[in-house]
Amino acid sequence: MPPLPSRCARFLCLALCAACRLPRWRWTCALLCALVAGEALAREQLVFYYMVSSGQQRSAWQAVLNRFEAENPDIELAATVFQHEQYRPAFASLIARHKVDVAFWMGGEPLRNAVDGGLLRPFDEALVAQLSHGPQGELDLNPTRVRGQAYGLPIAYYPWGFFYRKSLFARLGLKVPLTWDDFLATCATLQEAGLAPLAVGAKNGWPAAAWFDFLDLRLNGIEFHRRLLHGQERFGDPRVRKVFDTWRVLLERRYFLAQAMGNDWDYVLPYFYRERVGMILMGAFVAAKFPAAMADDIGFFPFPRLSPLVPVYEEGPLDLLVMPGTGKHPQAARRLLTFLAGSGALRQLNEMNHTVSPQRAPASPARNGAAMAWSASHTFFFDRDARKGIVSPAYAGFRQFLTPPHDAAATIRYLDVHAVP
Repeated sequence: MPPLPSRCARFLCLALCAACRLPRWRWTCALLCALVAGEALAREQLVFYYMVSSGQQRSAWQAVLNRFEAENPDIELAATVFQHEQYRPAFASLIARHKVDVAFWMGGEPLRNAVDGGLLRPFDEALVAQLSHGPQGELDLNPTRVRGQAYGLPIAYYPWGFFYRKSLFARLGLKVPLTWDDFLATCATLQEAGLAPLAVGAKNGWPAAAWFDFLDLRLNGIEFHRRLLHGQERFGDPRVRKVFDTWRVLLERRYFLAQAMGNDWDYVLPYFYRERVGMILMGAFVAAKFPAAMADDIGFFPFPRLSPLVPVYEEGPLDLLVMPGTGKHPQAARRLLTFLAGSGALRQLNEMNHTVSPQRAPASPARNGAAMAWSASHTFFFDRDARKGIVSPAYAGFRQFLTPPHDAAATIRYLDVHAVP
């Protein structure tokens, strides 16, 4: 007898209990009720925490989780969804306080910090082999290794770059800018047409950090960038001053929408939709928020080159699923992970979210995935590459720099003192 869904079991028990009031059915009903209760209790519960930044992402996850439940009727899935800004700062306490079997998390330093804090269960090599070589293609778990052990299932990369309206560019005779000079000319044309060329909602710091990341990568390369974020280089280095001087040109020319600076990241989207903002620098996850009627008119291009001497490096944050040490159902957790990797669900999730699947197999990539394909290498993003003590002070420094008079020297002095590991 296959396990009954818990709702059906409860309904059937209530009906049997009502029937048990009749003396002639009492023993039969009691026996059947015990059997039904046993079937309901036999279902193994799987506690899953995950994070979304849009309704579309939530719908995508729900579609995948519904498939898992349908194919695994002996597992009762207890899924809890969180918004981005509430989940990340609370992750450690959530995992420590609750018995979570599988949880959404992030590659890079956040993963390393969770491992160092004793929060996660390592994947054994049998599970690694099963996830790495499935029927849906190769899946590289090496980015999730900490001191040799794998701790996560990679589920999505989302490249960063500029989104723009194709029809607007066509109307103004603009082409996608490939170099920094091209980019500055594009900004000037958009401003002359009455638009704010750029916008960033920097209230929470990380959207502004993307600007710092790209300017540093384009000017100074990936090795210096990584050393800087690990505290092995100082923010007082002249190479960092060049980053802020380049950024300041855009600010002094008033290319950024002023009222967006102190607001959330998605505050800029209505301005972008109404063609009051020409370009937004954002991760591919934002595409899940685009109105369906407008989506085909929105294009994507990588951050332009600043120096022909520096290879092109891109931003590609990696999202993961991990197994917290507090989880009580590791076998059920393994089944969810292997389902995602082996059933095509991972590709379904990425296609719906406009992100890039980490699985290597013949498939049509996300429209914005090409940027990562041709890059020399990529980073995970400022707050996933930087050591813990650097992130918050750096975000405060970036916000300070975005406000007039855009004092690069004062910002660098602040960062050099406070943004240390």
